[in-house]
Amino acid sequence: MQANRILMLLSNAYDPDPRVRQEALSLLGAGWRVRLIAWDRDLKRPARENVEGVEVDRVFVTSTHGRGVTQIFWYVWVYVQMFWRGVRTRFDVVHSHDLDTLPVGWLLGLIKRRPVVYDAHESFAHMLEGSVPPFVQRGLMALESFLMRRTALVVTVGEKLRRDLESRGARHSLVIGNWKRLSEFTRTAEENARMRQALGVPPDALLAVCVTHLRTDRQVEELLDAVDRTPRVYALIGGDGVLAARVAEAAARNPRILYKGFVSGRTIADYTCAADVIYYGFDAANPNARYSAPNKLYEALAAGRPLITGNFGEIADVVRTAACGIVLERYSAETISAALSTLQDAQVRQQMAANALRAGRNSMNWEKGEMVLRDAYAQLTSGSARRPAAVMESTSPPVR
Repeated sequence: MQANRILMLLSNAYDPDPRVRQEALSLLGAGWRVRLIAWDRDLKRPARENVEGVEVDRVFVTSTHGRGVTQIFWYVWVYVQMFWRGVRTRFDVVHSHDLDTLPVGWLLGLIKRRPVVYDAHESFAHMLEGSVPPFVQRGLMALESFLMRRTALVVTVGEKLRRDLESRGARHSLVIGNWKRLSEFTRTAEENARMRQALGVPPDALLAVCVTHLRTDRQVEELLDAVDRTPRVYALIGGDGVLAARVAEAAARNPRILYKGFVSGRTIADYTCAADVIYYGFDAANPNARYSAPNKLYEALAAGRPLITGNFGEIADVVRTAACGIVLERYSAETISAALSTLQDAQVRQQMAANALRAGRNSMNWEKGEMVLRDAYAQLTSGSARRPAAVMESTSPPVR
């Protein structure tokens, strides 16, 4: 019997997107066949390639982020190409990643009479706060509600967002967080000691790690100031963005600030495991903050490291419930410095680390997420027989 075929739709180039990769590989491992149509707006990847068994077919429409309402003109052409390729592809389930691919996924599902999965990585309309007029946000919310009521399954990253989507019409919803595979965040004490030595961090110093987009809303400048005023604390900061020059300047001035530029996935795990604490900053006034369940939370839990974060979203709920870190009422050099000083107490830090590890081992890990995802797909496809993945048929040529 043929393996069940999954068609995924994605509005980035898949180079690769961590959440999408994790889901696709889990489904491949269970015997499904996965084809991904992705929008490469920078024309930076091949038109077609096999990425770890995932057949990637890229739509090339040049654009930039932050166009606001005018982006709709680019989306129309992207939708036409995605639809044309999708309608000529054999699939049993269409999986739309985020709201901006759901209209195409829903239409393909309707025409092909196949179930549609909506994977809400975040609250899409709230993410656009300040970039589009309020009436556009309201329109997107209405569109999302309309389409969700007509999809077979809604998957999202946290319980707060799941409840909101359910209240707006999602018929069948479940949480599959940005959880991490435990084996990828496991290091020996000797490996961690070697990493810290390579970084120049003394064994008795506190190492805070912050790998993020270096934007003003990530509260990185407050962390820099806090490290300046807190002796025996080192901060490793990674990422690109508008604050990169500011971080590099701080690192040149203070030897306890280590700036590593862009950091790859494997190295993120190395740094996370070598850390004593993980720092996550975000603007609590951002409407999307109320649902925040970021990668940093689950990286810390997988590695068993305490967190310092703000009072918002799913991340604050998890940190409080699991007692695995410190929730700041506000971001400032004073509050962050106080939190770092608290975590310099080895007994306090070790208890929080143990709590983080327990939460990661017991529930919030990709081993669990993989099982939930596979079970949900088995129900969608009526438990049909599965076999090892192969290339999905498509008659659509690559288009530039």
